[in-house]
Amino acid sequence: MIRKTAIARRGAFIGIASPLLLVAMPLDAATTNGTAETAILQQLALTQVSVLDFGTIIPSNTAGRINIRRNNGVCVAQGGVTLIGTDCQRGEFLITGPSGQRVRITTAAAPITLSRLGGGATMTMDRVRINGNRNKRLDAAGQRTFYVSGRLQVGANQAPGVYDGTFDVTVDYR
Repeated sequence: MIRKTAIARRGAFIGIASPLLLVAMPLDAATTNGTAETAILQQLALTQVSVLDFGTIIPSNTAGRINIRRNNGVCVAQGGVTLIGTDCQRGEFLITGPSGQRVRITTAAAPITLSRLGGGATMTMDRVRINGNRNKRLDAAGQRTFYVSGRLQVGANQAPGVYDGTFDVTVDYR
């Protein structure tokens, strides 16, 4: 009787395993070639045409600021500073790439430090802006100009001298 039970179990196992083996084996195989492709775009170029210049400033014993308006480039002195001359201007940049291409412009986040050449003093640009929307389209010639402006905080009795600093501007495909 023990022997009959062992045979019955073995037969049941073979009966269950056989259909599983048949399912795993392909009855008819097919092969085809896949296709891969890509498009290579012209690299975007970004050129600074003119520097962002807060102009010539006369400070006082009261702090102030110089604001360059992003859409029209008008320079406005506020508080205890006076602008002298006409050298205050937005920074101008030129993008070059494929005709009609859409791009996105990104600028460095404020604050940006301007340091006095020779050391000893700093000022802070606490706002960085571009004119219009950050998303632009290149023209038929594959070009687009845009402007960067900002706001400069001038300390009370700011030390005389020439100040400069740098900021990043990035243009990416959109």
